[in-house]
Amino acid sequence: MYKRISFVLGVLLLGCCVANIPSVAQAQVLIVQANSAELKRLLEDGKRLVDAGDYNGAIAVYQQAAAMEPKNARIHSGIGYLYAQQGNFQAALASYRRAIAINPNNSDFFYAVGYIKGNMGDTPGAKEAYRRAIQLNRNNVSAYVGLGITQSRMGDFKAANWAFEQAINLDKNNAQTYEFMAAMYKQRRQTKQASNLLQKARDLYQRRNDADGVARVEAMLQQL
Repeated sequence: MYKRISFVLGVLLLGCCVANIPSVAQAQVLIVQANSAELKRLLEDGKRLVDAGDYNGAIAVYQQAAAMEPKNARIHSGIGYLYAQQGNFQAALASYRRAIAINPNNSDFFYAVGYIKGNMGDTPGAKEAYRRAIQLNRNNVSAYVGLGITQSRMGDFKAANWAFEQAINLDKNNAQTYEFMAAMYKQRRQTKQASNLLQKARDLYQRRNDADGVARVEAMLQQL
């Protein structure tokens, strides 16, 4: 569930490319084991609503499930994900905080908090959440990428470069990492480094037939 990465349009990184939200924030509630027939029915109903794109309906159903099992962190994280998909970041943050209160050692919950705080304009808060996610899971590629983005926004390019390099060491085929790292070099007007990274990102997008990714990178190359 946490391996795929999906793009959410409208969140800009350094004014030139789109920020991403991994499936880390996806509704874990969809795979929660039900302890009762009623809870199982609610979870199944919620899944159908999510699949149909009815997030408001799904949230209402999952809130009923949370009332039945208030100590189930996955249900709260699922609600948080759906709120984030709607752009309701205050509600999303509250849901993830409930999940963390129940399970404070879940790296993915802290990643989600970092993403949400970044969208809310709280860059320092996002940085700390990503750092916590990494402390809990040194292999959380998405958290390293998120940290790199926030450090770039804060002007700490040395720290940002370190974070992006850690992400690449863990997954050399993640096109988004090269794209975001290139955006950092573009911001610093280091066009040669940016160009090399963008060409690498373009090659990786082409390999997986990601036309949107290729087009986005081509546009960035033309801006150099």
